[in-house]
Amino acid sequence: MEVIIRFGLRTITRFDFKLRFAAVLLQILLILLWFEAATGKLRERNDLQWESRGRGSSENIVSHSCIHDQIVEERRRPGRKLGEPTLSSPTGTPSCNPHGDPPIYGDCWYNCTLDDISGEDKRRRLRKALGQTADWFKRALAVEPVRGNLRLSGYSACGQDGGVQLPREYVEDGVAGADLVLLVTTRPTTGNTLAWAVACERDQWGRAIAGHVNVAPRHLTAEAETLLSATLIHEVMHVLGFDPHAFAHFRDERKRRRSQVTVQTMDEKLGRMVTRVVLPHVVMHSRHHYGAFSENFTGLELEDGGGRGTSGSHWEKRLLMNEIMTGSVDTRSVVSKMTLALLEDSGWYQANYSMADRLDWGRNQGTDFVTSPCNLWKGAYHCNATNLSGCTYNREAEGYCPIINYSGDLPQWARYFPQANKGGQSSLADYCTYFVAYSDGSCTDTNSARAPDRMLGEVRGSNSRCMASSLVRTGFVRGSVTQGNGCYQHRCVNNSLEVAVDGIWKVCPKSGGPVQFPGFNGELICPAYHELCSTGTVSMSGQCPNSCNFNGDCVNGKCHCFLGFHGHDCSKSEFYDPYWFYYLVMYKIKHGSCPSNCNERGKCLPNGVCECENSRTGIDCSTAVCDEQCSLHGGVCDNGVCEFRCSDYAGYTCQNSSTLLSSLSVCKDVLERELSGQHCAPSEASILQQLEEVVVMPNYHRLFPSGARKLFNNVFGSSYCDAAAKRLACWVK
Repeated sequence: MEVIIRFGLRTITRFDFKLRFAAVLLQILLILLWFEAATGKLRERNDLQWESRGRGSSENIVSHSCIHDQIVEERRRPGRKLGEPTLSSPTGTPSCNPHGDPPIYGDCWYNCTLDDISGEDKRRRLRKALGQTADWFKRALAVEPVRGNLRLSGYSACGQDGGVQLPREYVEDGVAGADLVLLVTTRPTTGNTLAWAVACERDQWGRAIAGHVNVAPRHLTAEAETLLSATLIHEVMHVLGFDPHAFAHFRDERKRRRSQVTVQTMDEKLGRMVTRVVLPHVVMHSRHHYGAFSENFTGLELEDGGGRGTSGSHWEKRLLMNEIMTGSVDTRSVVSKMTLALLEDSGWYQANYSMADRLDWGRNQGTDFVTSPCNLWKGAYHCNATNLSGCTYNREAEGYCPIINYSGDLPQWARYFPQANKGGQSSLADYCTYFVAYSDGSCTDTNSARAPDRMLGEVRGSNSRCMASSLVRTGFVRGSVTQGNGCYQHRCVNNSLEVAVDGIWKVCPKSGGPVQFPGFNGELICPAYHELCSTGTVSMSGQCPNSCNFNGDCVNGKCHCFLGFHGHDCSKSEFYDPYWFYYLVMYKIKHGSCPSNCNERGKCLPNGVCECENSRTGIDCSTAVCDEQCSLHGGVCDNGVCEFRCSDYAGYTCQNSSTLLSSLSVCKDVLERELSGQHCAPSEASILQQLEEVVVMPNYHRLFPSGARKLFNNVFGSSYCDAAAKRLACWVK
């Protein structure tokens, strides 16, 4: 099954949705097209029903392991393998089918089973999940609208394993009402990888405008529906920009390439090299999440474990745990403000931060939590003995401390015990040891948890939390364990935390501590008030006034305002002051209140925003745009200069012109005269030939129409324009 999704702008009856952030408008249009393998024909389906579904739990599939970097870096080997079976599916669709023809991946044949074939129930399940994914993104992000149709070059077969050829009409006419085209396939994967995704075409500013998403049919089960929705959000995030290959194209307010997205440094505390994202909004939201207002916090770490499928393209799991952009996704995954901030810092999107979920892991733990090794963490974030139980970090469950004796020694920086092979269960989380919930230990979920122990005064339910306790009814004993944990009701009233045992409520000490109850021996240890009741940032050293109004970075109590804002709390705009608007309008128009007065390349609007002329862009109109032909030939614009990078296209390499001649017809004449030129091309000759037909010829006819060819060649007797048009169409570098 091949599906095409268009994230778009145009208003239609059933899927119309508008999000306005200042002057930015985003609408999303969903259209699914089925690719009929036998004919290669695209047929539109109009009977799709989208449904909303809340998050739940998955029994059989507990997580998805992302292999994004591995997909981006893989290359198909050229040529036909000795003894290779004939494939009935067309080039670029290595899916399992009922005829039993095995698809080929790299050097291997894949052994298909019934689970690897997409039946109607799996298609329906995928359509539902895609609808949920599109609905989430249309509310979470806004993008600068494409002017007219979205033009795709078709320069590459989009994606991996042969990719998916872009429909001819998308290349020739463009896509109406769209900002992003996603081509979705259902091809088998190995291991517990549910899906993967890669961007395969970018506009002149480096923003992805086409991507390939693959979902494994064997994971399209009823039990995995919730996990599927989370996984699709994760993978589409990679397409949109959470990808080291995309970092090189990130833009600042002027639409210039950002000078720094990440910084790699040797961290003496952690004892190893780390890579941190140092983008302004990522750093700002990270500070407020962790309460890390010290100058020692400089950026948010990227994952360095998991191999090339995970390292560098996800958040460090040690620091963000169940955040959706860590290297593994499960049904508890949440989208944090830091992930939305990274996409906003790309310069391509505006984020709606109200769509972020609450991330509990590391919240208000301070700078040391982010900058110190995890064996120095405190409370439920650290444990060191397998025979002790405790409460999980968010107090929603009773847990245990999983410590594993590995067959080999752990890295030097991960040796938290005297034994070099001893450590926590997750390599992605740097082998840290922390309390993990028992399968039946939930305090909040009465369906999956064991029955509460009435002798200990326990109650399970939505308002129950895990607390340390030695309580036992008078006349009974707890057995061998005198101090343990239990699930007890709590509530937050009148700026106080209260807990209940046997229906009797008592007020806890503000900073936490023991309370006793009639009819019970022992005591219950209350958590601190802020652990269960505070919704805002806990008062911590180094905080800034009004949190700098989220218009600047807070370091050691001082606001460092972003471009366009000033004041001790970054509350004042340099370009717009609503209180003095009426009196300042004429002054602004006369003297110029926009950044650099728009560099005389645009019109300064009364609200302090530059309306740039067509050839300029950026917050101050200082950046030159490139001709449309730049992006149509796979180029990316850098202040008016079109750059060409083959590394931006998965499965493509820059090849010398002389090596391509035997596979070409139209461009052969051009390349024979330009043997020093280079092409960004796939290794398969068949795809290269398709590119000539689908891309080169339409571009050639557009550059040099037949009437003009006849006039210039017959009347003037010159083929100069013809050669020049072919050279542009073939995009010789």
